Amino acid sequence: AALPAAFRWNKAVMALYARLTAAGKAHNAALIACARKLLIYANTVVQRGTPWTEKLLGV
Repeated sequence: AALPAAFRWNKAVMALYARLTAAGKAHNAALIACARKLLIYANTVVQRGTPWTEKLLGV
């Protein structure tokens, strides 16, 4: 349930999915990789105790 929301709002996850599918990964394998990345993001936020902030590229 979290993946559709992540694809809509998280640019990093959208870019990861696009990169993996462009490289020839299967849809399910790319989804699992995105889910794993979301889990890593969540664990990092909890560990640091700070809210999630999206880094701006090029700044």
